[in-house]
Amino acid sequence: MTHPDLIAAVDLGSNSFHMVIARVEADGLHPIDARKARVRLAAGLDDEGRLSAEAQERALVCLRDFGRRLEGLPAGSVRAVGTSTLRKAHNALPFLVRARRALGHPIQVITGRDEALTIYRGVADALGDAPERRLVIDIGGGSTECVLGLGLDPLRAASLDMGCVAFTQRFFATGRIYPGSMRRAVRAAAETVDPVRRVALATGWTRCVGSSGTIRAVSRILRNQGITSGAITPAGLAWLRQTLVDVHRVDRLRLDGLSETRRPVIAGGVAVLSGVFDALGIRRMHTSRAALREGVLLELLAQRAAPSEDLAVAG
Repeated sequence: MTHPDLIAAVDLGSNSFHMVIARVEADGLHPIDARKARVRLAAGLDDEGRLSAEAQERALVCLRDFGRRLEGLPAGSVRAVGTSTLRKAHNALPFLVRARRALGHPIQVITGRDEALTIYRGVADALGDAPERRLVIDIGGGSTECVLGLGLDPLRAASLDMGCVAFTQRFFATGRIYPGSMRRAVRAAAETVDPVRRVALATGWTRCVGSSGTIRAVSRILRNQGITSGAITPAGLAWLRQTLVDVHRVDRLRLDGLSETRRPVIAGGVAVLSGVFDALGIRRMHTSRAALREGVLLELLAQRAAPSEDLAVAG
């Protein structure tokens, strides 16, 4: 049985894989099913840039599960995209052949810039079309996307080579969080942002919005601990960095709002976010539930819809 009124997006991220299915209706897209699996693809990338057999198998198990849920959706109704780790992996091509078979649909590895633009589209659509200058930050497992835009339109987009998994492996691989390691990680993140700093500050923004797992986890922690109402601030990040250092061991970290699956990579994620704040002078960041997969849905819909149609993802 086919379902012509359904479309789906699959995001093969460096830390987690996501799938969302939405129904196309007159007033917009209505999500009816969403799934997430922590695949840890980036953790399986070795020093030679090859994906381990174990990481590939974790990914294939997840994609088979997604594929069973996508049965009945016709060709052209599903768009699956790969991101940072699949851009880097030297053995991505043979893996993608197996991944396509497991999912039952083609998988496109998108560029970092395309990833950033698609994230912006998803987040901006969720915010609405107010003519305000926006800075959207998305921290993934292997890359961080920074986009400046005006309303629904992106103006500048960059994909930076740092993420929560990559920085955890680089600075906190032993599972210990030392003060010096945290300082070095934050400094390295700020230096990675430096090439886009001048343009970002010259363009400016009136609203800063963060998306995806790391940023939403930080927001939950700060809210649940009573540090902020959910907004992310420099003071809130300083408190969280000190808390991580004081606990010292990742396996002993217990914070209301921090999930068991997010805990192993939170130190790297907090360091990346802190470096972004430092480099760009961000004073306050709010969060969005929308991210890459919502942007993929909107792009898929645009390919199917008549040019005059204007649909949004209903919340």
